[in-house]
Amino acid sequence: DSHAIIQLSKMITMNAPKTKIEIARDLGISLRTLQRWIKKSGLQVPRGLVCPKKQEEILEVLGYPVEKEHSVD
Repeated sequence: DSHAIIQLSKMITMNAPKTKIEIARDLGISLRTLQRWIKKSGLQVPRGLVCPKKQEEILEVLGYPVEKEHSVD
């Protein structure tokens, strides 16, 4: 269900740094699977906590829709 995926994507990038273990858990996959997908994509992800911006980048590269907040002028 695409609505569930969008909600999941929003939950994952809620402005809090997370570990790869937490990101994998939120996606419903194992850490090893996340690591393989990241490696296959060529994305460089640092050790330790992953900042929200990098989390969005991971989701986009892996094909998850990321709903970005737009500021209103």
